[in-house]
Amino acid sequence: MLELRLSVDDLSRIRVIDTLGLAFEAHLAWNRLGEQRRDVFSEWRRAVRSRSRRSPLSSPPAESRGTLLEALTSGRPPEGDPFPGEAVEPFWDRIHQFLRAERDACGREVVTGGMEHVLNNRHPAVVWRSPTLRIDNVQPSREVVLVGQGLTLVPSLFAPRPFLIDREMGWHGLPILVYNIVPSVEDAAALWNGQSARSALQDLLGRTRADVLGSLRESRSTGQVADRLHISTPSASKHLTVLRRAGFVTTERRHNSTVHALTPLGETLLG
Repeated sequence: MLELRLSVDDLSRIRVIDTLGLAFEAHLAWNRLGEQRRDVFSEWRRAVRSRSRRSPLSSPPAESRGTLLEALTSGRPPEGDPFPGEAVEPFWDRIHQFLRAERDACGREVVTGGMEHVLNNRHPAVVWRSPTLRIDNVQPSREVVLVGQGLTLVPSLFAPRPFLIDREMGWHGLPILVYNIVPSVEDAAALWNGQSARSALQDLLGRTRADVLGSLRESRSTGQVADRLHISTPSASKHLTVLRRAGFVTTERRHNSTVHALTPLGETLLG
């Protein structure tokens, strides 16, 4: 069990953010995909496995400190790994909205019950008894004294349990407490049904062009789009030109590369 010693200064400096990003959630999602159970992730597993039959997924990212920290610090999935694009990116807008709702709920609870109430209502394995925040998980038992630096709370959809990211893991920023939130059956249906919107977009634009548009949720060069979707650079360039003429994509030169990004209209189309 982890025990975090929080001073009054620490409590006043706790902040809640909505997510550590798509790359971080994708790193955690691999183990969820391999689980053999019927739960709120069952429909997601079915959808991902169905897609993987058409585009085989790469080997899972190693469950190592370095890989986890890389996912946290880089903010973007590794190039050449199709798993994030197949398993998380199609659902990301809805996932992000779900996580933002949790962050907003924390904000309301701070107003009505104080930070102590927030800490005691995030997860059954996280318990606040002043001045100690106890986290019952699989990390080695130890005591952490925060000495006034504060703490970041962040919800995760794919994390299996709460865990702490701090110097012990090689992280030199503000300590981060990640806690998993389990969607209700209704919320899970809304999350995974986002795939139907993607299918409608494919019907409208064609599968490859819709995938090119979807790949630009993060700015990419023509070569990066081609590599990510396993298509030729000339093909990627052709689709990007059509999308740019339609007003969905903007293009600019950066150093020696041509970089593409979504326009507000393109973002609206993706939903």
